[in-house]
Amino acid sequence: MLAPDKVKHLKAGFVISLIAGLVVYPLMKLLPFALIRALAEILSGPSSGLIAAALAGAFKEAVVDWALKRGQPEWLDFWATVLGGVLGAAVLILFGSRWS
Repeated sequence: MLAPDKVKHLKAGFVISLIAGLVVYPLMKLLPFALIRALAEILSGPSSGLIAAALAGAFKEAVVDWALKRGQPEWLDFWATVLGGVLGAAVLILFGSRWS
């Protein structure tokens, strides 16, 4: 059984991954900025979701917990968030629509 804190990180990574893959990625493709559109062409919805979850987990542990001293930074918290992102990306791959 996972610790309640790790479950929260897992859920957060999952939700971040789904939101990034279903909302942010399609919006990136519509923006008028060439650099952002080029980045969207390199990424896919699922990979953008996984990247977003990993960045959010790293930000939370490094900035909020470590630099701002608002919590206890833990590697396992980061990896639980990334695992949630992996699960979200898997859902996007299995049930997602076309990404083109």
